Amino acid sequence: MVLKEGGFMLRRLLASSAFAVAIISATPSLAATKAMECERYQIGSDGYKAELFVYTITANMDAGSLSIDLTKQPEEKKTGKFPIPTGSDWKIVWRSKDTLRVVGLITDYSDNPFDSPAMMLDVDFANVRSAYATAGGLVDFDTVVSDPWKYECKRLD
Repeated sequence: MVLKEGGFMLRRLLASSAFAVAIISATPSLAATKAMECERYQIGSDGYKAELFVYTITANMDAGSLSIDLTKQPEEKKTGKFPIPTGSDWKIVWRSKDTLRVVGLITDYSDNPFDSPAMMLDVDFANVRSAYATAGGLVDFDTVVSDPWKYECKRLD
């Protein structure tokens, strides 16, 4: 009788240990990827969002990369193309200790002299916002008096 109860206790202990190991091993992989969905738009004459772009920013800490996926763009492309390069070629060059803020860098040397060869994306998952900057192109020295674009983001993870 003691052997039967001991076997039951051993099985119960092993099952709970396996569950704890599964949770512990799954936790780093969940924290290793962060994502947020953002909207880039202008306010139309009717007061509603116009020229709406919807995109997802995903940071993969294990791979050291950012990816930008454009999920929706305006049907009437009055304002041109989406300015941030899409895809997973962004390399994380800096991240905070808590990994809630990362800076990504991508270089693209196109034939157009007005394009910037270096682009940076600062993503703050804690405050749910991002900033995009370019360097090295002819238009980098232009001053925008009033930026017509608005941004909104929400965390997905």
